[in-house]
Amino acid sequence: MLGKLEEQEVEKLLKEQYIGRLGCHAHGVSYIVPINYVYRNGTVYAHSAPGQKIRMMRSNPQVCFQIDQIRDTFNWKSVVCWGKFEEITDTSEKQNVLQGIIHRMMPLTNTPSEQPSHGTGKTDTHDEEMIVFKIVLHLKTGRFEVNDRSN
Repeated sequence: MLGKLEEQEVEKLLKEQYIGRLGCHAHGVSYIVPINYVYRNGTVYAHSAPGQKIRMMRSNPQVCFQIDQIRDTFNWKSVVCWGKFEEITDTSEKQNVLQGIIHRMMPLTNTPSEQPSHGTGKTDTHDEEMIVFKIVLHLKTGRFEVNDRSN
């Protein structure tokens, strides 16, 4: 059975997942990339080193964000959202977001001691400044498929 996720199911899935796909488009080029994220109050929070996605989002802040939960081919949930990229420059807010990402990611790794900062501190291999950003969502949709015989 195919169906539409209710708003509370969309919110639950956004809070539960931790890897999403960010879609951006600028200068006639589309780009989709997986990111780690934290979701709170209608906003996706993430970080990145400078690069293509940051350049594209600075040029065109209108982005798309997608997550899914897949058990198998006929049992899945998917959420697609649209929103606006905003770079976080306030030091206190940046630290708060980075701590939230670290606390969300570290329990999910097999070897948390090898990357204690999740790319946000001294173990980072590049000297470029970490960019912390948020995507303020303005539209969210969700779909699912359930195979009743597989339960």
